[in-house]
Amino acid sequence: MTDYQPKYKWHRTQLDKNDPPRDTDWMGMDGTEYIGRIRKELHGKTKGLWHWAGSWPKTYQGTPPLPNAGYADTARLATQKVEEYWELSMRVMTPRN
Repeated sequence: MTDYQPKYKWHRTQLDKNDPPRDTDWMGMDGTEYIGRIRKELHGKTKGLWHWAGSWPKTYQGTPPLPNAGYADTARLATQKVEEYWELSMRVMTPRN
């Protein structure tokens, strides 16, 4: 089985200048649009899993699909979930005029 290859640009999340980017927190971009974020859970019941949260295009209207977040075993799988959510949103929502 071939590993999923990301279609969009991903970079480490940096919330502000005092928050250094880490390998456990990433955000995806489609050009200038934010598509979602993945981060590795470091504590608790979900320790070791990757939390993913997808966003929908702000240039679209309608009801975004659900669920827009979940957990995956690997960063690559979490990336895939965010990218699939982004593309699903564009299919089921309507572009704004």
